[in-house]
Amino acid sequence: MSSRRMVPFILVNILVSAATVIAILYWWDSRQPETEAVETAPQIVATSAAVAEQSATVSAAENEPTAEADDGPPTYTVKQGDTLGTISVEFDVPLEDIMEANGLSDPNVISVGQELIIPIGGIPEPTPAPTATSETAVLPSPIPTQALEVGEVNVEISGVSGAGELSQEAVTITNLGDRPVGLSGWKIRTEGGTEYTFGLFTLFGDGSAVILHTESGVDSLGELYWGQTESLWQPGETVTLLDAEGSVQATFVVPAAEE
Repeated sequence: MSSRRMVPFILVNILVSAATVIAILYWWDSRQPETEAVETAPQIVATSAAVAEQSATVSAAENEPTAEADDGPPTYTVKQGDTLGTISVEFDVPLEDIMEANGLSDPNVISVGQELIIPIGGIPEPTPAPTATSETAVLPSPIPTQALEVGEVNVEISGVSGAGELSQEAVTITNLGDRPVGLSGWKIRTEGGTEYTFGLFTLFGDGSAVILHTESGVDSLGELYWGQTESLWQPGETVTLLDAEGSVQATFVVPAAEE
């Protein structure tokens, strides 16, 4: 073959080789971003995971609830129709303790929605502050005083109203002493032997009174109901108040009706 005939073949080979080299270079260049992206992606994922974990830790720490003290007394929110007497019976806590724990001075004054502390287990005794040790001091001899006996109460039957009329008939009992008296187990007795026994009820001092109605009704802090279907009292009849031990604490003669 002459050299003139070989020239076209050589040119074709050169073009094919050049095209091949260009194609290889193009393919190689196109692979480089994918490789870098593949190598970089794990680093981005790892960083995101670390940030997410750190954020979750901080969030958990911020949202963790503060532990509340579990050694305090429970509370009760006053509802419609509640009295200190009914709340005392419901929780089996002395009415005096509820008043002391809440700083109440009048057992008849509570309001719907008021939150009361219920001192189950009694009023805690205050811890005495430590005192510095000093030399023994000579104290003056105490003046002897007479101890207050449990039976020393001053409760009286102060009146009977509406005698003979069931819907009006009621006995009023008043504490003239200066300390509360628990009437649980006390009784009101008619001459015929019919008795009313007081439940868990405290009659405060300084003239506080409770009214015992002969008819049926719903007990409240200052009014109780016997649940009788007929009147019990007639003029001239004696009303007797007995304590829980059966001792007579007071009597009252029903007066004649005013004309």
